[in-house]
Amino acid sequence: GSSYLGSTQLLAAKSKHPALKCIMPTAFIGDFTRLFPYMNGIPMRSLFMQWHKVADLVRWDDLDAAYGDMALVKHPAWGKAFRHRPLIEAANEVLDGDKLTSWQDSIQHPMADNFWRDIHFSDKELLELDLPIFFTDGWYDSTIGPIDFFTRFEALNPNRPDRYLLVGPWNHYQTATNSVDDPANGDRPMPENAAQDLVAQRLAFFERYLKGNQSAKVQENRVHVYITGAKGSDANRWINASTFPVPDTETLNFYLHSEGDARSFPGNGGLTLDVPGDDPKDHYVYDPSLATPTEAEEFTDRREIEIRSDVLTYTSAPLTKPLTILGELELVLYAETDCKDTDWFAQVTEVFPDGRSVAFHYGHGGVRARYRKGLTEENLIPENTVNKFTISLGLAGHQIAVGNKLRLSIFSSNFPLFDPNTNTGNEVVSDVEAKTANQTIFHDKAHPSHVIFPIIPSGSVK
Repeated sequence: GSSYLGSTQLLAAKSKHPALKCIMPTAFIGDFTRLFPYMNGIPMRSLFMQWHKVADLVRWDDLDAAYGDMALVKHPAWGKAFRHRPLIEAANEVLDGDKLTSWQDSIQHPMADNFWRDIHFSDKELLELDLPIFFTDGWYDSTIGPIDFFTRFEALNPNRPDRYLLVGPWNHYQTATNSVDDPANGDRPMPENAAQDLVAQRLAFFERYLKGNQSAKVQENRVHVYITGAKGSDANRWINASTFPVPDTETLNFYLHSEGDARSFPGNGGLTLDVPGDDPKDHYVYDPSLATPTEAEEFTDRREIEIRSDVLTYTSAPLTKPLTILGELELVLYAETDCKDTDWFAQVTEVFPDGRSVAFHYGHGGVRARYRKGLTEENLIPENTVNKFTISLGLAGHQIAVGNKLRLSIFSSNFPLFDPNTNTGNEVVSDVEAKTANQTIFHDKAHPSHVIFPIIPSGSVK
């Protein structure tokens, strides 16, 4: 099973029941404070609130509005719920009973506290999962659990032969279906050779580890991941590896630059391999009442968002050789605000010669400033003081084509997917006030903001 059922497999495995022989958790959340219903302290609004409605369904047809549709900000009931303050009361008109209680309980625990303890895994608890496990995920899926758990296992107990990882160019639903003929994800087509007979593969895993047939072959190696890219390139291929991150993975830093106006579009914000010198700062204004929107459809052209005055963009020159990205992207950001708290979001895209700016993986990266030191402590920030933020930009397996560009966008809200920060520093669930934030991004010698790309050399992995 996938998603929720991926999580329940792992929680069942915690019991160490002797009858449980192997599990295949797919597209599960893993860490509920890093992804859903929080992303590094930022509460999820629309999707998490709607999820409680989905949890009561007998049939999908019974849902009163399309699940995950960002256009629901215009819906008379859901739109009101997405905007309502205080946050603790936001779902009162769309949820009831135990689902309303669940929403209210969850939305009061943005930190990694005892509320989440029973459904999170410490390193010790992971090591105690002494059974074969097959993890599956997709680059276009929001979940990070399968890759996160596999890499944690590798750090704790490397090279165990009965642990597998499979990652394809799939969204959340495609990881759970027999991925033989799946549709495109926005502007990202499904490559013909990306199809996997997932039913046959899962049967092979059970044949080997449930029925004891040691001749049953699960996959070529413990790790089997897909690299997307331009048609006709040396991308669009499956690679096999002994572990993940794959051997020979390197990192490449692209540094932010501008002449002081990365807000204009097309502007002078750049991404280069050169460490910045005396670059001027970039500024923008973030107003919670005019929040930067979540894109209407994922993996499509983002320029309607990038042209906004509350978004900064930094774009590389056209690449002169292909760049194969495989692993977790990170942004190291030096920034200040004139408020006690605020949010920082970032998104990486591939820019095509026709100007389209399209994401190549699920990468809604963000962090709430008061949790910049981690999710075990809360620290409001000194106003007008430069702070360093490290933001995960998601996991990718993609090759940027020659002639295409990389772009980084920086903004302070992602609504209605996430709850806009009111910038006041007040208690989040009860806050009814709001303040406009003046945001400043630094990229100079003392504050070299940059994106860290995990890359593999061409031909390094077969």
